Amino acid sequence: MNLFYSVCLCLTIVHASDSIEKRDTQWFRDAKFGVFVHFLGGGDRWNEKVNGFNVETFVEQIRQTKAGYVIFTLGQNSGWYCSPNETYERFAGYGRYERCSKRDLPMELAKALDNHGIRFMLYLPSRSPQDDKQAMNNLYDVDQSQPAPQEFTRRWSEVIREWSIRYGEKVSGWWFDGAYSRAGWDDLSKPFNWNTWAAACRAGNPNSLLAFNAGAEIDVAFLTLCDQQDYTAGEQNRFKATPQSHPAPAEVQWHLLAHLGTYWAKADGPQENDAYMIDYVKTVNKQGGVVSIEVNVSDDGKIYEPHFKQLTAIGTALK
Repeated sequence: MNLFYSVCLCLTIVHASDSIEKRDTQWFRDAKFGVFVHFLGGGDRWNEKVNGFNVETFVEQIRQTKAGYVIFTLGQNSGWYCSPNETYERFAGYGRYERCSKRDLPMELAKALDNHGIRFMLYLPSRSPQDDKQAMNNLYDVDQSQPAPQEFTRRWSEVIREWSIRYGEKVSGWWFDGAYSRAGWDDLSKPFNWNTWAAACRAGNPNSLLAFNAGAEIDVAFLTLCDQQDYTAGEQNRFKATPQSHPAPAEVQWHLLAHLGTYWAKADGPQENDAYMIDYVKTVNKQGGVVSIEVNVSDDGKIYEPHFKQLTAIGTALK
């Protein structure tokens, strides 16, 4: 065991053994609804795409919708990220800015949104980028349908820790996709588990809210996978479920996420009319729930106009 690994192990065990205290979700519940954005891509022009995102335009539109928070993707299965991360590139075997952008887009978004009292949250997969075999091999990961190896959880936690410390209290929460195989994290007697992961997320903000997504199936969408989870992942393809129809476990904030278009990030729709969506969000709010609304956003940061109009109608009716 080398010195770096020994130090990380000791730090991880200290964090993992801390008593679990539930975070205050009141701000999240009070927000009523927020906006979810898939900003993804990759390739030789990735930095060009990241640099072309107009933060001012996007934040002004969000302000007009009266949304209480934004959830934004750091990256997904392609292995390209819209923020620098030296730890990721070192572990994955890439040079500086080969897979992580030079521009720190999340930092700019978080600061601009905070000026208007709008919270900022981040999205990541639970596993290494499944479409990047080099990254998977060097992070010691396997297919996401299989349990996460111990060394992968250690390395992924260190990657997350770098982001968490940099953003600090500018990030209020995390939404983790693809937590399909829990066996790799459930054994708390092993050095690297749910608690290791959560400690990394909260290294910069101990009050960060966490959700781990086991899938869109109705029987798992509103479960919690571990004691560190603060709100339900709630992934769905339509805005139908409510806290009464599919309640959350005790002490966990009920939350649903679905897309306005016919699929994630699709520039079409909305699926439902304004009256339906206003009534739906109001119903969820009255029952103590929160709704995240996924919309299409262009490369330059503009919300797809029909989605923007519906978001604005919802915000006006609620607030």
